[in-house]
Amino acid sequence: MKRWMTLLAVLLVAPAGEAQAQTESVDWFRLGAQELASGAVEKATEAYEKGVAAKPDAREGWYNLGIVYGRRRMFVKEVQAYQKALELDPEYANAQHNLGLAYLDQGQKDKAVEALQKVVKLQPEAGDAWNNLGVALLEKGDLEPARTAFQKAAEVTPQSPDPRFNLGVTLMRLAEKESSTVKREPVLASATKMFDEALRMDPSNFRAAYNLGVIQHRLGNTAAEIEVYRRALTLKPDHTLSLYNLAAALSAKGEKDAAIAAWEAYLEAGRADPAERVFLDAARKEITRLKAL
Repeated sequence: MKRWMTLLAVLLVAPAGEAQAQTESVDWFRLGAQELASGAVEKATEAYEKGVAAKPDAREGWYNLGIVYGRRRMFVKEVQAYQKALELDPEYANAQHNLGLAYLDQGQKDKAVEALQKVVKLQPEAGDAWNNLGVALLEKGDLEPARTAFQKAAEVTPQSPDPRFNLGVTLMRLAEKESSTVKREPVLASATKMFDEALRMDPSNFRAAYNLGVIQHRLGNTAAEIEVYRRALTLKPDHTLSLYNLAAALSAKGEKDAAIAAWEAYLEAGRADPAERVFLDAARKEITRLKAL
């Protein structure tokens, strides 16, 4: 009856900051930066388009045009703009990085990996690039290379919780592939360590707490599982996955009243979410069963 989803950290690196306008094209590029800073993305797009039309060899202009296209979710044009910037400067790491993220947004995982691999060659100490390369590899299902990328990201950015969180997710998926408990448990222990570190660095990370609950379930530690889901819910009280799995764990443990309360909390949180509809009936049936005991 339980549902399990290891939650991956969202891509945590926003497109690199907008470059300052070049003195050769002050009017359009500066106007584009001003419009973007004020939140007028469409006007910024028009300004940058006019800027690169007037000065097509301005790599920063093409780069910033790619940013505004990305913010408007015009991914094909975004890719083309970054490619143009890279034609002008093949070692333009920011454009290469954002190109990789644009490919990832489009679901083009192979191209995303290729682009991000070029970034880490250009900037081997860029932790955000290593982290996003790991995300792309993980989405492809290349678990061992993803683990290596996240380990490198954690090494070069020792204060960032994101590579540790993503490394924990990767280790959980590697554990799923282990056929024996003897081999699986050490991998889950390593994943637990990563989530614990991520929570220590970012105490608001409810996804890390949630995944710790999933690990405790896989280890058969129901009491610890319940405790960790409750911790996740102190951080995000309406997190439907934690609510559902907490309720299921309480049902399994025979804690009738607490389970009913958790199921009802889940129903309240999940009622407005279309993704939860398929699970709502199961929750109602479990409440009926528990009340009949």
